[in-house]
Amino acid sequence: MILWKIASILVTVLFFLAAKWLNRKRPGLLFSPAIVAPLCIILLLIATGTPFQSYKEGTDLLGDMLGVVTVAFAIPLYRNWAILVSHWRMIVGSLAAGSLIAVIAGVSTTMLLGLGREAAISVIPRSITLPIAVGLSESIGGISTMTALFVMLTSFAGVFWGPAIIKFMRLRHPVSIGLMYGMGAHVLGMAKAFERGDLAGSSSTLAVITGAVMTVVWAFMLLPLILSWMGM
Repeated sequence: MILWKIASILVTVLFFLAAKWLNRKRPGLLFSPAIVAPLCIILLLIATGTPFQSYKEGTDLLGDMLGVVTVAFAIPLYRNWAILVSHWRMIVGSLAAGSLIAVIAGVSTTMLLGLGREAAISVIPRSITLPIAVGLSESIGGISTMTALFVMLTSFAGVFWGPAIIKFMRLRHPVSIGLMYGMGAHVLGMAKAFERGDLAGSSSTLAVITGAVMTVVWAFMLLPLILSWMGM
C-alpha cells in the first residue's frame, strides 16, 4: 500500500512537471498544467485499467496538502490588508453583484438550453471554489459531479477570457484585476492574479473567500424563487 501511494504521487508530480515544461514551450490555456496533467493521468488510468478510486486513495496526501496551501494564501492577504480595507465598499459591492449575476446567469442559461432541473440547481455554485461548491450543491439538491464540471468550465473560461476582458475594460488597478480573476476563475484565477503582483493576488484571494460566502447566501435566498420558476 505504501509503495502504491509513493508511485501514485510520483507519477502525479512527474506529469505536472512535464505539463509545466510543455506550458513554457507552448503558452496558452490548452497547454495549461491544469488541463494537460489531469488529461495524461486519465489516459494512463484508462490504459492500465486502474480504478480511479485506487488512484485517489494513493494520492490522498496531495489532497490533504491543499489545506496547507490554502492557509498560505493568507500571508499576502495580511501584507496588503490595509490597502484592501481602504477599498472595502468597492470590493463588497462588486462581489455581491458578481455573485448574484453569476447565479442568475447560470440558472437562466441552463433552463434556456433545456438542461433540466438538476442542471439548473447544480450550476448555482459554479462561481465559487470547488470544495465549497460541491458542499453547497449537495445541500440544495444539486448533483455534486455536475457542479464540479460547471466549476471547472467556469474557471477555465475565466482564465482564458481574463486577459481579453482586462484589455477591453481597460482595467489597470491591481485590486480590480484581482477581484475579477478571483470571482471569475477561482483558484486558477488566483494563480493568474499572483502573476500580476502581490496586491492583485491578495485581492483575488479575498474575492474567492468573500465571493463564496455571498454565493451561499444568494443560493439559499434565491432557491425558493428558482424552484417556483421551474414549476416546483
